[in-house]
Amino acid sequence: MPTAAQAAPAGGCWNNGCSGLDPAAYCQGDAVTVTVASAAIGPAVLELRYSVSCEAIWARISQAKYEYPGDNSPGHAKVIRNSDGGSYTCTVPLGSTSCYTRMLGDHNVTSYAWGDFDRSPYYWSGRTGTY
Repeated sequence: MPTAAQAAPAGGCWNNGCSGLDPAAYCQGDAVTVTVASAAIGPAVLELRYSVSCEAIWARISQAKYEYPGDNSPGHAKVIRNSDGGSYTCTVPLGSTSCYTRMLGDHNVTSYAWGDFDRSPYYWSGRTGTY
């Protein structure tokens, strides 16, 4: 059961009530990149983001420039909850350099981020630590 502070978080959702929602619209205000959960995948950066007030988590990939279809493939980021395998994925749009996933509730569970980036002829993939 959430405490009074958790019942009305700044973001307007809490834990599993945030699952599937856009973090920019609900929980970005107090979001942090989890210290143990940042990874370089080639020139791209993969992050596991967490909102304390929402107790929700998501993945973000940045510096994954996607310009020319056929020359390279878009970068991807995926947040994965360890307890049940729940996940959301995002794909960097053409002409952009980043994307972030939808949120997963993260109260009393752990999650991690996985990502990949293809800058032909090089392909990188990796994952963050668990938080």
